[in-house]
Amino acid sequence: MKKLMMIMLTALLLLAGCGSNTDAPQNKLEEILANGKLILATSPDYAPQEFINPNETGQDQYVGSDIELAKYIAKELGVELEIKAMDFGMVLSSVDLGQADIAISGFGWREDRDEAFELSIGYNQTGEAACQGLMVKADKVDQYKSLADFTGLKIVAQPGSLQEGYVNDQIENADLQLVADLTTAVLMLKTDKVEAFACSCEQMDAYAKANPEIARATVEFDTTAESLHDGNVLAVKKGEVELIEKINEILIKVNDENMFEQWSKDAKDLAAQLGLEFED
Repeated sequence: MKKLMMIMLTALLLLAGCGSNTDAPQNKLEEILANGKLILATSPDYAPQEFINPNETGQDQYVGSDIELAKYIAKELGVELEIKAMDFGMVLSSVDLGQADIAISGFGWREDRDEAFELSIGYNQTGEAACQGLMVKADKVDQYKSLADFTGLKIVAQPGSLQEGYVNDQIENADLQLVADLTTAVLMLKTDKVEAFACSCEQMDAYAKANPEIARATVEFDTTAESLHDGNVLAVKKGEVELIEKINEILIKVNDENMFEQWSKDAKDLAAQLGLEFED
C-alpha cells in the first residue's frame, strides 16, 4: 500500500509540474522575444525595397528599404533578424505556416490579405499603392490610351501581387501570365512573350532606364481602394495581435521621424550602382 501511495504521489507531482509552466510563450511576440530572433520572409526582387547585392553573401546580400525596416523592428524588439528569401507567392504563406514570423515584401493593402492576416498600419506612404500601371515595348507606347486597349492581351504579373488583382479586375479578358520574379517578367516583355507587364510606377521607371526597349504606358490602374490604406503594409499570422500592435508602435515612430524616406534614398543609390535607377 505504501508503495502504491508513493507512485500515486509521484504521478500527481509530475502532473502538477507539467501544468505549472507559466514561462512558456503565450503568443508569437513572446516566442520571438524568448528565442531572441525575428524571422523575416521576403522576395528580394523588388528594388529599391528588397533586392540582392551580388557583391555580398549570406544575410548581407539582402538589401533595400524594407530590409532596413525589418532590421529596425528587430533592433527595437531587442532580437536578431534572420532573413528567409523566397518567391513572392510564398512569402505570406510562409507566415501562415509558421515558417516565418513576419512578411515584408512591398505589400499594398488588399481586402483578402486583411481577412487572412494581421496587417500593419501603412509605411512608405508615397509607395506602392500610389501609382500602378503597365509596361509595354517602347515603340508601342502610343497604341495604349486606356485600359480597354489591353483587352485580351497577354499580360505578366507576380502571383498574389496587387498587380495580379488589378489586371483581373480592370482589364477585360486579359490573358494573365504569372511568374515568380520580376526579372523574368521584364525578359518576357522584351522578348515579346507578353505584350505588357503590370507593375508599380516606381519599378517601371527603373526598368525603363535600364532597358530602353521597354517603357511605361501612360495608362494607370484605379488604386482608389488601396490608397485609403496609405503606403505599404507588413503582415503577421492572423490572431497575433500582440505582435502587430508592437510593430505598429514601431512603425508610428518610423513614420513620424521619416526613417523610411532615408532608407529608400540609400537603397535607390545602391540600386543605381547595380544598374537600376529611380526617379527622385
